[in-house]
Order: sequence, then structure tokens, then C-alpha cells
Amino acid sequence: MLESFEISNFRLFQHLIVKKLNRVNLIVGKNNSGKSTFLEAVELYISNVSPAVLIELIESRNNDWHIESTSYSQNIFAHPLRHLFFGHKFPDLRQEPISLGEILSEKIYIGLRVSRPINNDEDKTARRFINIDLHSVDDFSDLVIDLVAVENEKTRRVTSFSYEFKHQARTLFDLKYPWQTVSTGNMSNQKLSALWDLTSLKINLKNAVIDALCLIDPRVTGVGFVDDTSKGRDRIPLVTMSGVEEPLPLKSMGDGMTRLFHIILALVNAKNGLLLIDEFENGLHWSVQPKIWNIIFQLAERLNVQVFATTHSRDCIAGFDDAWNNYPELGAFLRLDLKDGIVKATEYSSETLTDAIEMDVEVR
Repeated sequence: MLESFEISNFRLFQHLIVKKLNRVNLIVGKNNSGKSTFLEAVELYISNVSPAVLIELIESRNNDWHIESTSYSQNIFAHPLRHLFFGHKFPDLRQEPISLGEILSEKIYIGLRVSRPINNDEDKTARRFINIDLHSVDDFSDLVIDLVAVENEKTRRVTSFSYEFKHQARTLFDLKYPWQTVSTGNMSNQKLSALWDLTSLKINLKNAVIDALCLIDPRVTGVGFVDDTSKGRDRIPLVTMSGVEEPLPLKSMGDGMTRLFHIILALVNAKNGLLLIDEFENGLHWSVQPKIWNIIFQLAERLNVQVFATTHSRDCIAGFDDAWNNYPELGAFLRLDLKDGIVKATEYSSETLTDAIEMDVEVR
């Protein structure tokens, strides 16, 4: 479990320190204050800078919108990976790379390695490389440019700029933690059905998901996935209900039921790892959120899952606060504020958050 987190030169964050994290963490802040970026930084770190995660981070924000029309051998500065760096540009040799990790632990450093191969006069087949500043050259045709990750003084190539970005290998390195993500738009049916297949093999986890759905509609008795081959679509989830003869498509039961299913299914499949939820409150009525947060606290502790969630909603914060008061040793709450181009984190105790809500102080 991450006990703290420090980020430098990643997207919006020139330097951000969060001193205390816990089992269940809620992150708030105004638009463009870095809430989603914080989740991205955590995901990049725990994935050990996986190329698959890098590509997802670029594609999810449409940072690759002009990728087909750009020749990176001629203009490396237009490469979409630049958007991962603070200021949307690659650093030069004098500037710090991206760094991610716990405050008192070894960080992962992510940056460029730019070199030009030089033939060895004594052995024409041998080559050595000298590092050069990307910003000091005009012709990139003979350069070797890699994105590298450095940790514990060991350097590894993450991806090469010699190949088309979208055709990079989508492989995962050894992970620091397993994890699941629930984005603002939820998960695809393909991923959802795969997670359900894993969950349905374990009765206790299957029942935990169904019990959670009963918070919205107590008539729910089961969930299953069926092929929708007639329309060429992925398997779709159906819900069985007492008093209803035929199973109903999950989506027909409203956004709240769908959102809750995605969150709880991802949670039970993140055992011994992390769960990242962006805009937790999407589709969920305020009245049910305290009960959902209670289940999340319970399952996170039981399954050894660390949860990171973001929200814009005061109702979501109030629901989180209610559950945190029931599990005072398990929660953490922080607000991100952007001022003069710098993002800072303000951390709240359970007592401070409760007092702020009761006094109607704005904490979002």
C-alpha cells in the first residue's frame, strides 16, 4: 500500500507532495486542478511505466489526435509523449525528468535518452553512443531516441521513438501492484465480462457484488452475461430480480446500478492491489452514497485493496465522511488547488472534514 506520494514534472504537476495516504483515499478539487492526473501518476508508477499504460494515458486525452500526419523523424518535438511532461514539452539535459514514488522511497525517473551512434575505428561493426541534448540538434535522422525509466540506478528502455507510436508493444513489465480502474465512462463490456467470469468462480466475492447492487434495488438476486452475437456486440450483463420473470439488461436499470456494478466488480478484482475511480459519483444518487462508501471501506480492508477516488460532488464527500467516521483508521481526504501554475495538496483529518461539512465550508 502506498503511504505517501510525490510527483515531479508530470503533466500539470511541477512538484506535488502528498504526505499521508490510507486504505481509502478521496481526492477533490476544481476543474483542471489535477485530480485525474493524480490517478494517472499513481497508475503509471504501479504499472512500472508500462508501455500499455503510456499509450492509454495518451489516447484517453486525445493527445495523439494528429499522430497519423506527423513524421517524428523530422519533428520529434511533436511526438504525443511530450504531453506527459510538465509544460507539454520534452525536458533538455539540464531539466529534471518525471519522477514518481513514495516520499522516502526510491523514485522511478522517466525521461529521454538521446544518442548518436559512432563507429569504432578499430572495429567497424561495433558502435558506441554519446548522449546529446535533444534541443541542440536540427537533424534527427541519425539519432537514437528512447523513453527510459530509471530506478535503483538501473535504466531500461520503455519505448523507442524509432517506431510508430501506436504500434509499440502493449506489454506489461513486472508490476509493483495489481490494479483496476473505473474511468468516468466506466469499463467496456468486454472487460466487464472478463472480470465477472473471475468473480463468479468465488461465491463470497460474487455475493459481495450482488449485495452491493441490492443497495439500489433489494430485488436483485443474480447477475449473468450473455452473448449478443446477433448484433455483433460483446457479451452484455443481465440482472435477475425476485418478482420479475425474465432477466433484465443491466443498463435498463439506470446509470446508478451500472456505475455501482462497475465499481464493486473492479474492487473485488483488485485484491492485494489498488483501485482507481475517476468521478466516483457519476450516476449515483446522493442518498445511496454513504452506504456504498461503507461497503467500499469494508471490502477494501477485507481484500487488502487501496482505493483512490476523485469527485466534484459535495454529496459524495458527505457520504465518504460518514463512512470514514465509521472506520477512522482507514480514510484519507485531500484537496488539490491550482494557483499561479502550481498545484498544492491540502490534507484533511476526519475531524476537520466533518467540521467543515457541518459548518457548510466549501471543501471541493
